[in-house]
Amino acid sequence: MKAAVIKKPGVVVVEDVPQPKPGSGEVLLKVEACALCGTDQRVLSGEKPVDVSIVGHEITGTVTAIGAGVPKIRTGQRFIVQTVIGCGECPMCARHRENLCEKGFRAMGYQFNGGFAEYMVMPKAAVDQGCLITIPADLSAEIGTLIEPLSCCVNGMKYIPLEDSEHVVIFGGGIIGVLNGLVARARGAKRITIMDVSATRLELLKKLALPFDDLVNSSTTDPLTWVKAATGGRGVDAAVVAASVKGLVAVGLNLLRRAGHLSVFAGFPKSDALLSLDVNRIHYYEINVHGANSSSQEEYLQARDFIVSGKIKGEALVTHRFPLNKFNAAVKTQSDPASGSLKIVIIP
Repeated sequence: MKAAVIKKPGVVVVEDVPQPKPGSGEVLLKVEACALCGTDQRVLSGEKPVDVSIVGHEITGTVTAIGAGVPKIRTGQRFIVQTVIGCGECPMCARHRENLCEKGFRAMGYQFNGGFAEYMVMPKAAVDQGCLITIPADLSAEIGTLIEPLSCCVNGMKYIPLEDSEHVVIFGGGIIGVLNGLVARARGAKRITIMDVSATRLELLKKLALPFDDLVNSSTTDPLTWVKAATGGRGVDAAVVAASVKGLVAVGLNLLRRAGHLSVFAGFPKSDALLSLDVNRIHYYEINVHGANSSSQEEYLQARDFIVSGKIKGEALVTHRFPLNKFNAAVKTQSDPASGSLKIVIIP
């Protein structure tokens, strides 16, 4: 079979490799589609180490073979793949919060070969945990790949009472900022503002006619000044940091009204993760601060339901499609701000 194989940092070759066979408790998937994400770029460049040479974790696939001892799964079924695999033993895994596994979770495309290949094996631990999540027969494979990143946004936003929120500001106009905004819209937030430093990115969101109320260029407009004017000085109900710029955490904190919510969705380099904050503002304003770290099955099911019900429409988000043999061109396109890409999908 063909696969995009990491040879060394920054060097990926699409080549023939042996097609895997499912062992006891395992399932073989024919990959229908696998989308690129920002983390993949970090892995491919060598910035983020992984244990495998074939990555990709935003996956839609069809079962083509089943190992011994696998119940309730049959060939021909279509699934999307839950990325995170917990230890199955710690208190968080017992609560089905495998994304917060106390022993450290493993993941498809990180510790197990992923979806930038024609076929991939779901290991027994993933099958046993329920990481194969069914999708309707008529759901397109490329839209199916959106469920994984959308589930992460469902997870990050679940702490915020969006149904009662008047105004939400999201920092970051990339796919994760967009998906956070779409979750806020699906759950009933009344006004949604996307802020980004890239005029090109904001123009793309405008061109795609996404259902946001404001697109603000934060390189030319001060966020605090804008929010004060937009809210009569009261502040917004929630701010989401979906860009890996740690200074935005402090900016977001200052945008909030009393009892507001700050979601720190993005991660930051471990070498530069400390930040000074006005903790008295958190104290006196009773600010709620939330983290976000991947997702668990509950969030996948909610994300799938948002897509299937039409509450979140994903068609406009997939801007580029590439065959597997053009994998490196897809990576180059994703990393080029002028390409007009939002979500890129590889179709083996």
